[in-house]
Amino acid sequence: MLFTAGEYKSMREEYCYHDRDCRFEIVATTFLDSQFTGEYKGIFPKTVPSHYSYGINLRRFELIVQAVFAAASRAESNNTITPTHITNLRETICAVVHWKMASQGGRADLKTENVKKKWGNDTFNKVINAYREKALALFEIDGVRIPTASAILRFLFPDEYGIMDSRVVKITQRENITHLDLRDDGYIKDIKKNKEQYNNNYNPFLVAEACQLNDCGVLFQDVDEHGNTINSKFRPCDIEMALFQKENVQQTNRGDR
Repeated sequence: MLFTAGEYKSMREEYCYHDRDCRFEIVATTFLDSQFTGEYKGIFPKTVPSHYSYGINLRRFELIVQAVFAAASRAESNNTITPTHITNLRETICAVVHWKMASQGGRADLKTENVKKKWGNDTFNKVINAYREKALALFEIDGVRIPTASAILRFLFPDEYGIMDSRVVKITQRENITHLDLRDDGYIKDIKKNKEQYNNNYNPFLVAEACQLNDCGVLFQDVDEHGNTINSKFRPCDIEMALFQKENVQQTNRGDR
């Protein structure tokens, strides 16, 4: 493994990325359980601060994303799509985009508005097809590029995928796990080679690391969707979160911006 079991456990438990300003609403519709509807504000890695009465943690957000996509897909299959299905799907994608861009200040709002602005008549079908195919490239609708497309995959299928972004790949590039083409600022270029690297190199690495930890019986402490403390196995997304935290701490210590 790239890091020891103890290091992975510590890094994952210390993960603290949040988005206090993310706002979205999911409205009741067919095929969507009422437990996933409502207004939400704030996405937190574990425990939701008491003064964020509409906040949710990452495990809860995962379930909401999965439920909205499943309901939309079923409605499309039954030819019973309503404007609400479409609105819920757009709201969910924009929430993922906002969360992904939360560390970049005002860019989070700009990026979500860009997705809404470019949402066309065929975008719903494109997204449903991407969901069914589990295809990174197909999630690149207008306004969404590789890192955010991989974030959509991560929330839909956390047991199978993780996010590939500029911070985490600083580690995988140094370790010759990935051989991505990057811009001078470290951003992942939106090209075919890099999408292939996600499928052929990067994500298989996350899967393999998670499998090795699970085979050894390694657990880390987290909270479930209700905020209860749990001991969890590692998923590919947890490996990525651990690497993100590792690089985040190193950048902070170096004074990187």
